[in-house]
Amino acid sequence: MLKQKLHYLIRSALNFNQKKACPNCGSKTLTLIDTKYVVTRLYKCNECKLNFRFPTDSKSFSEKFYQSEYKANYSEISREITDLPTDTELIGMMQSNFYGKRNYSPFVKALIKKDSGKILDYGCSWGYSVFQLKQAGYDAEGFEISLARAKFGEKIGVKIHHLETSIHTGYDLIMSSHAIEHLPVVAEYIKFAAAKLTREGILMTFCPNGSPEFRRREPHNFHVNWGLLHPNYLDVEFAIHTFKKNPYLILTDDWRYNFEILEEWDGKSQYVGEKLNGQELLIIAKPNVIVK
Repeated sequence: MLKQKLHYLIRSALNFNQKKACPNCGSKTLTLIDTKYVVTRLYKCNECKLNFRFPTDSKSFSEKFYQSEYKANYSEISREITDLPTDTELIGMMQSNFYGKRNYSPFVKALIKKDSGKILDYGCSWGYSVFQLKQAGYDAEGFEISLARAKFGEKIGVKIHHLETSIHTGYDLIMSSHAIEHLPVVAEYIKFAAAKLTREGILMTFCPNGSPEFRRREPHNFHVNWGLLHPNYLDVEFAIHTFKKNPYLILTDDWRYNFEILEEWDGKSQYVGEKLNGQELLIIAKPNVIVK
């Protein structure tokens, strides 16, 4: 991790004269939010409202990074995301339905309100969440930019796409869990998801909460949460702006949510939860439906 961070700082210093523009919409109207390591900045785009790290990374660099250098080893939980288990470890994990790992099938059921449906987990790592969704009865697949982790899915009997071009259409729900903050261009992912979803299809996104309410609550963690691995730091304002024409449900919490709120959302209205200072941001939207 130290070597990885050193490369990041050198790269940031070399690119410090990069033109300042939002990677999401191209706007040059920006507000400085935070600074780190002298040569890195967190800006808010005044147009699309995205908080993003400067200097930014190109798509080609991002793809190369996640093939070889990416190692989320800053906590025990994150290591389990990128470190591949041994065959012996895998047997026990599968038998327990990956007990201890976050299971997203209750979220899916609360939103699409049925025990079947076509689901895509975008940024699924080596596929344990896809396995859990299949165990719950869903026609689930994954997408993973890392070829090694995508191929590992074969060991647990799940299909993981490595190329977006191989992904078909007709999904009832596309989810991403702590993946969107890593992407070079958030808007392209949202456009991709909309094209792959059915007309009533739901986009469900979990990511760190970059809202000012969380910053006031935990200033140190807010400062830590953006940088090398998280070039984007989405907040409630960005979610509202991005889906201003669509039905949405926007919540923040400390990794636990009231499923009654998800179950009661009608899929037609726009609702923002009262709590805005949670550690995690949950964005749920129907990008192919226009609010009347």
